[in-house]
Amino acid sequence: MDIIKIGTFIKEQRIKLNMTQKELADKIGCTDKAISRWETGKGLPDMSFLIPLSKELKVSVNELLAGERIIPEEQEHIEIEKVNEIIHKNEENIISVIEENQKKVKRHTNSFFKLFILFCMQSVVLFVAPNFIPATFEPLVLMIVLSAVIYVFVGLSKTQLKWLFPVAVALLFTSANPFDMGGDGFIIFLIGLYFATGAYAIIAACTLTVFLVKKLRDIISQKK
Repeated sequence: MDIIKIGTFIKEQRIKLNMTQKELADKIGCTDKAISRWETGKGLPDMSFLIPLSKELKVSVNELLAGERIIPEEQEHIEIEKVNEIIHKNEENIISVIEENQKKVKRHTNSFFKLFILFCMQSVVLFVAPNFIPATFEPLVLMIVLSAVIYVFVGLSKTQLKWLFPVAVALLFTSANPFDMGGDGFIIFLIGLYFATGAYAIIAACTLTVFLVKKLRDIISQKK
């Protein structure tokens, strides 16, 4: 993709339509500095500006990204306009798909970060908190309660990555012995299995609850 060529094409089309950089910027909702940056080949328009920019310059997105006219001007008549309309529709669909995929990536990234924070909290509950619990409290009971709260937050998350959380918890138990049991691997395995099973149960219950609530809302909205 030749950004210099694209910038020159944008400038030529703008001048041909007797528009200043400021006028074009106002029409598509950006700054004249952005237009200047595009025209001098110092950058490319963001995804959100491609369709409005192509419409104002009376070119297709394909032509805009190619930096040249694909359809000769002398052939621009009603049939060509219909073809361009179809092309624009297809381009809008493609851009919508791209934008939706970008949103999904962002959502997955945010979800992964939240799950990572919850996993760190789980590590604190298992390895750090017991050392500061007063003698009047039962460490195991408090760890179970705090872990259950963490699993509820995991279960309420929308990402499918949450189903790997219990596996991570089980692996966390096999990496150290928070109960000082003299390295008894079998007991640690049973405790890890206990917490992992509880995590799966709570996550599944929260997921099912959210699903049923959503279905109930849909039924109520349909009746209205």
